[in-house]
Amino acid sequence: MTDRLLVYYDDLRRLAESKCASREEAEDLVSETFLAAYAYIRRGGVIEYPKTYLANTLMHKRNSLLRKAYRRPPVVSLDTLEAVPEDIVDESSDEDAAELRRRILYLSETTREVLIRHYFNGYSIADIAKQIGIPAGTVKSRLSAGREKIKEGWMKPMPEKKTCIPGFLNVSYSGSDGANHEPTSLVEGDRIAQNLLITAYDRPLSVAELAAAVSIPTVYVEPIVRRLVDGELMAAAGGKVYTDFVIFKPEDFLSRFDAQLAFVHERFNRFWSVLADVLAEIGASDFGGTLSVRPKRKLERYALLRALQGFQLGFFELPSAPARRDGGSWIAMGRAFPGGYDDSAYCSANEYAVQGGHRTSGGCVGEVRLQLCEFDTTLWDNPARWAGSCGFDVYFREMPAFLWCVYRGVPVEKARISSTMLESIDRLIDRTGLLAREDGVLRVDIPVLSRADYTALERIIVRGRDRLKAGLGTEYRAFLKGQQIGLPGHLRSVPPYCRFLPATEYLVMAVLREAYEKRLHLADVDYCCPPVVLVCDEI
Repeated sequence: MTDRLLVYYDDLRRLAESKCASREEAEDLVSETFLAAYAYIRRGGVIEYPKTYLANTLMHKRNSLLRKAYRRPPVVSLDTLEAVPEDIVDESSDEDAAELRRRILYLSETTREVLIRHYFNGYSIADIAKQIGIPAGTVKSRLSAGREKIKEGWMKPMPEKKTCIPGFLNVSYSGSDGANHEPTSLVEGDRIAQNLLITAYDRPLSVAELAAAVSIPTVYVEPIVRRLVDGELMAAAGGKVYTDFVIFKPEDFLSRFDAQLAFVHERFNRFWSVLADVLAEIGASDFGGTLSVRPKRKLERYALLRALQGFQLGFFELPSAPARRDGGSWIAMGRAFPGGYDDSAYCSANEYAVQGGHRTSGGCVGEVRLQLCEFDTTLWDNPARWAGSCGFDVYFREMPAFLWCVYRGVPVEKARISSTMLESIDRLIDRTGLLAREDGVLRVDIPVLSRADYTALERIIVRGRDRLKAGLGTEYRAFLKGQQIGLPGHLRSVPPYCRFLPATEYLVMAVLREAYEKRLHLADVDYCCPPVVLVCDEI
């Protein structure tokens, strides 16, 4: 691994020299970067993308050094910033020195860089032009702009206010995630990144404007913005950045909740007459007739959800998710909540939501190819499996093969099942409804279908979907008219179906919950009953 890193030495050296004031400083920065990488490898870390890892590490270390430098007293008298009036700045005042450093932190990188090199490190305009590869006239204009910004600040002091982290943002996606679980990994647990995306949604902003809006120094915000732009959650244009996916607010959904329930309630008998036929067809099929009660109920739940979701989304052209730089192929969506938001009404409405739509994950055991197909709802199954049990990543990577091993009595060693999965068996039984233990023997407690049987199931589902569209489609189109949410004028990348999501979010479960309340669906269920199917076929 260390040899793989060294091939990027020249690239890293050029990057360091473009960012540092001297060759010696660049050499030190490159050395620190490689030392950090080697230390990470010794601790057991794996670097999948060395060039990206090294470049990011170098930039983090450079920003850390800059922040330390800003905290030290400047090595130049404050009055050398010639545009700042002498009667405002007292060169002997520690308070003024701290204020100067604070204001420099909020300047844009291009302006901040030339100020630091010229006034703090003593480089001439010609030296700076050569170091960063820009004309001397550009250096002069940036110095002038920086002085004007600082002068403006002293003439109209910045109000003291705390860092503004007003809310949080949940990001989901359709499609397949990237190598490092992008896009969710770009914002998960990072409230600053979340609020930068919220702030840059309504209109494009410069990075300095964005930093000021959340009251975080620009020097801290810049690397986060670069990461979001590189990860394609933000886009850059004309010296500004903006959030490049749709962000919903809770009221977008809540304001459309009652109308969806009313639409279903008024037409429930027509919905259910079609779905009852779907259930009858499954019961009469070869695969449906041979299942025991619990797997059969889970299969029925799965089929009804597929048919209803096919109706729900069947009126929109669903685009292919674009290929992304991270290796994934996804369309992102966000939900923003203000700080201190009372989410009780939103959570109550979410009892009628299908979490994440139709999810599939795959795997192989020997010559058998596997596909786990499932929905996550709040009706007789427990969505806690996404946050608990064996963990989100392990679940999707290993669960299909693990279930197959249990189903066929195959030793788990053949499927390379991790210790994390094996140690989670008891929690998987308790929480997910996928497994059961009888007389000390573990068994699969969901339907397992051959590819041929699953294809036959899909034909039943499609017939049900088409009957729903034929009987209710005209009324549903009329219901959706004018229900799409508005978008900022600069945002062009949002597919039409995303704009209608709040108006369709609750329809599927509104049908099934009314059926449940009328004891037409799941009347005999008092156990965890997830809508899940394991599909297997020979390779």
